[in-house]
Amino acid sequence: MRRGVVRILYRALCMLVIAFTSVPPIAWAEVNQANKLFIASTVNNRLPYTGQEILLTYTLYFKEVAPKISNETAPLLKGVWTKETVPERFIKSSQISVKGELLRYAVVKQFKLVPLQSGKITLSGYSILCNLPQDQGASGFQEKPETHVRITAPDVVISVRALPEPVPAGFAGAIGTFKQDLVADKLKLRTGEPLSLKLLLTGTGSLLTLKLPDIHLPASFRQNPPEITTSLPGNSVPSTGTITATITAWPQSAGEYEIAPLRTVTFNPDTKQYSTLISKPISISVAPASEGTANKAEPRSSVTEKTSFMSPLLIVTALALLFLMTRATTILLRRKQLNPEKGKGQTGSDTTAGNLKLELFLLLEKAGIKSPGGLTRVELKNALQEIGLPLDVQAEIPAVLDSLDRILYSPTGKKEASAPDSLVERVNSLRKALSAIGIAR
Repeated sequence: MRRGVVRILYRALCMLVIAFTSVPPIAWAEVNQANKLFIASTVNNRLPYTGQEILLTYTLYFKEVAPKISNETAPLLKGVWTKETVPERFIKSSQISVKGELLRYAVVKQFKLVPLQSGKITLSGYSILCNLPQDQGASGFQEKPETHVRITAPDVVISVRALPEPVPAGFAGAIGTFKQDLVADKLKLRTGEPLSLKLLLTGTGSLLTLKLPDIHLPASFRQNPPEITTSLPGNSVPSTGTITATITAWPQSAGEYEIAPLRTVTFNPDTKQYSTLISKPISISVAPASEGTANKAEPRSSVTEKTSFMSPLLIVTALALLFLMTRATTILLRRKQLNPEKGKGQTGSDTTAGNLKLELFLLLEKAGIKSPGGLTRVELKNALQEIGLPLDVQAEIPAVLDSLDRILYSPTGKKEASAPDSLVERVNSLRKALSAIGIAR
């Protein structure tokens, strides 16, 4: 009798030990199965063209309790241009029926992709580490630890098609439907006043990766590099909005000008056809600057080089000033040719902007450049290279001429005053370099 009781108690104890040691694996399995936890990988277009924008989405599905995402591994996205869409502050979940069972889902990651080459491309490697809370015991007094589960999204393969041949010349990645406009903030202005030009490309498609055509202005217009801005309200795919290129320019010569139409070649993936967008030409009327206002609106230092050295109006003014100072300057230069070192001590009227500028022109002629005052900035730059000046001297000469021009044509009326000592020293340095070239010739 006693042996029977001991045997029964022993069996009961063994069953309890087995039950307690088996709880964690069973709970792990129940948690995974009860929550139906998995990730789906989707793209909105598995057969895009090269350069066509598509959307890659990773969606988390779960049941009842939403998991906490504690870590993630970024996907491997090779052969494509990528940009992650702006995530929401709080991930929203919605209900959906999957094979007759109600689940909840939430978008956890999205990328805008643009294939860079044709052929098959595999998008893979995205995974997340989720923390799942376990159910509390019947008493509810003891909190059980969370369960950590890593889930990996399935691979997605896209088959990228090459663009139809022949691809038109000038095509720069504009895939979608667009319209193009070129606008100016004014059609009539004076020399030296700013002119703002905007090229707007509006529509739906590869706005994030296309290249806008260059705006070509008349040679006598100074201009800054274009400023590119993009306005894409929302996260629509393909991207919908406007990309704008803004250029600020300053005409240097009076006259009637026309800004040629701009052409943008586009490809419509729905019709599989190319088309060319052509903007309307813009006519600009530039009047001479009124007295005392020339160059007021123009920046003291432009980002780009002057494409025109002097406007006709400024040339006439310069010639009038130079004629009055020719005799005195010629005598001075003859003395300097006999003894170049004497130029270091120039004072008084010898160091006016007009005298210094004329001296530079004469030295340039002696060095082998014909009529330097009539050259454009590009022509002057090429001429300086041809006579073999050092690079620092080539860069310094246009800079000094710009400084002298600002004094000569300043509305403050201080043209006859002596140039600043620092500018005189720069001219003295150039005199030595140019005199050496002249003697060598």
